[in-house]
Amino acid sequence: MASKRHSRHTTLGGQGCRELLPFKDDLLAYMRAKRDSEEHLRVFHLMRWVNTNHKEWLPQYLASKKNEAVAYQSFRSLMHRFADRNRFRHHMGNAFHFWSTYGHYPRSQILNVDETGVYFDMPPGMMLAEIGKSSKYKKTTKHSERLTAVMTIRADGVKLPILFIVKGKPGDTIDTSELPTYPPGHVYAVQESAWMDDRVWDIYLDELLTAHVEDSSVLLVDNLACHVSDKSYYKVAETMFSVLEPLPPNSTSRCQPLDVGVMGPLKAMLKQRGC
Repeated sequence: MASKRHSRHTTLGGQGCRELLPFKDDLLAYMRAKRDSEEHLRVFHLMRWVNTNHKEWLPQYLASKKNEAVAYQSFRSLMHRFADRNRFRHHMGNAFHFWSTYGHYPRSQILNVDETGVYFDMPPGMMLAEIGKSSKYKKTTKHSERLTAVMTIRADGVKLPILFIVKGKPGDTIDTSELPTYPPGHVYAVQESAWMDDRVWDIYLDELLTAHVEDSSVLLVDNLACHVSDKSYYKVAETMFSVLEPLPPNSTSRCQPLDVGVMGPLKAMLKQRGC
């Protein structure tokens, strides 16, 4: 039955992008099967699968392009966009590189170090105040204090002592009089912003790691400048006969063991409890 709608009706139908891949479901199933079996998957594999399984479609698609070079690039871009639409992203094979290089190391000689800020004396998010009266409170209670905890764990599950970095200046009262009163068993240092820098990293390597690391170990770190400096590489290699292995940039939230497995869940739990 012919449509009685006006020929210029905005909902006549046929709008939207035309599907270029009539076999998209089969291609997606192939991609998922490859990754489910932990096989390598690249755009090249998608192109080869299409060439093998859809020999009639591919020549028609390539022939629609201006020349052979343009056809190849268009085909490759088409596969890349298809992967992107279906939430497949390029990942560097860093895990493969790490374990193929250090997989033979005893688990006691694979260490991960990471630091995290710990806030304390935090002001409450809400407070009681009498209706009609001032809700002001002392300026000194408006801001929380922070220290940094530098944690290290071995792949066999053994936890090393913690390096605590507190706010202060080297040689001041906190450094000379207060730190010696802190509980034994851990290492303490001062820094003006209570954060990691080259001097504190040297303290970590000299006073903490050297006493607990075995020769020929590998230390997995993030890309903080003081961690991956030439001086740091040299000290780990020459003093501890070990290797410093940095994580890929901007990857700590996904593949930093301590960040993903310990610090993230701990902070989420503290936030949930209102600590």
